[in-house]
Amino acid sequence: MKSKYLLIIAVAALLLGSCENVLDIGPRDEITDSNAITNMEDLRFAVTGVYGAIGGSRPISWSAYFTDECRRSPQNRGQGIQIHTWSINSGTNEVDDIYGGYYVTIVRANIVLERLDGVPTVTDAEVVEKTKIAAELRAIRAFCHFELLRFFAPSYTDGNALGVVIADRELFLEELPRNTVSEVFAFINEDLAAAYTTLNQISNNDDITRITPLAVQALRARVALYEKRYDDAIVLAEQVAAAVPLATTPAAYLGIWSDAQETEVIFELKRVAGDGAVGTIFQDTNREVYFNISNSLFSIFQVGDYRRNIGALQESGSTPANLKVGKYSGSSSNYGLNDIKILRASEMYLILAEAYALKANPDLDLAAEWLNRLRRARRTNPNSTTVLPDVTFNSQQVAVDLILTERRRELCFEGHRFFDLKRFGLGVDRLPADVVLNSFAEDLQAGDYRFTLPIPQEAIFVNQRLDQNPNY
Repeated sequence: MKSKYLLIIAVAALLLGSCENVLDIGPRDEITDSNAITNMEDLRFAVTGVYGAIGGSRPISWSAYFTDECRRSPQNRGQGIQIHTWSINSGTNEVDDIYGGYYVTIVRANIVLERLDGVPTVTDAEVVEKTKIAAELRAIRAFCHFELLRFFAPSYTDGNALGVVIADRELFLEELPRNTVSEVFAFINEDLAAAYTTLNQISNNDDITRITPLAVQALRARVALYEKRYDDAIVLAEQVAAAVPLATTPAAYLGIWSDAQETEVIFELKRVAGDGAVGTIFQDTNREVYFNISNSLFSIFQVGDYRRNIGALQESGSTPANLKVGKYSGSSSNYGLNDIKILRASEMYLILAEAYALKANPDLDLAAEWLNRLRRARRTNPNSTTVLPDVTFNSQQVAVDLILTERRRELCFEGHRFFDLKRFGLGVDRLPADVVLNSFAEDLQAGDYRFTLPIPQEAIFVNQRLDQNPNY
């Protein structure tokens, strides 16, 4: 019962036991059940705990290891090898962490939501703050359900397919079956719509480390794209793109990854000394490399595309034989410690390109224009006609191919590649040069069952009503 992945009933038992901490936020922030969240200070600590539990590195590591973004380094001592070689089963530790981690965050959010009414306020400002917190927590709850659905649902468009268990309240010792995909999407969209309605009235977009109105709209655009609600995705993504400008210079773009600038960042998870370092997905703090940039990925970046530069795609000291991931290099005193970017403006441009290309009445010219706007912004020389030249789409298939390639460039090591392959029914096709240390894991066929993660076996032991995904 101490393992966080034992679905909701085990998580609830762990967090809500009379002698246990309801919210283990940190050494000085623990709130016990007997005095949980009795004032605004407790509430603020509790919300910090919810944000801290989101764990944004999970899709980054899974996507990088599983797909064609990485190649194994000779210095790798076993880190991530099960995922990288697709040796995945219902006992895989990383699967447990994804499943349990997001449900822990949901449980924490629900605990706070159900205690909000009992928190007294003194000023009008505190009343507004409570209302704002409730909206943020609903958005976080929706985000976590969406992450679970992305990993554990076999389809995003078959509404009758198995999704995940909806946790819309504190679920204590309840065994619930998995909801359908359509039910989970409906719940996600309801939470996000309610969150936006509230936040749009009382909040602004200044703090990118908290859920803001624009962050909700950006997430809604991503959800709509997965559901193939292309017209909705266009409306939402255009709203965000109009409000959040792209980085258009190397300095501005590199500043995103050094955490020196907030250009085009819509929502990020703040990380400070003592927090988990996302960069250690790829390198140890002693700089031993676990995974390099794959030759396949590196080859699609042109010289003159500043995303290829040191401090972005690659790290200082990279060589052709040792291409080191550069987006999460941290600092000399805290290697790999970076804020985790959950939503960026560039993704909205890519959503718009895809949605215009694939909607019921496609507009391939406008789809190409949105893609070209992003490509132009990434040229070291804005006037170049040879680096990232404008593209045209003469068919939907050409559009999809070029958009997916641009997504691979723009969003590499941000947790998207795995889901893009899954959404479009594509396989993993690695170069022989990228599998020298594991030649048996060169290709994974399109539609392979491992594009859907297994429900952890221990969760099924605890909740007999959970159905396992096929082939596990």
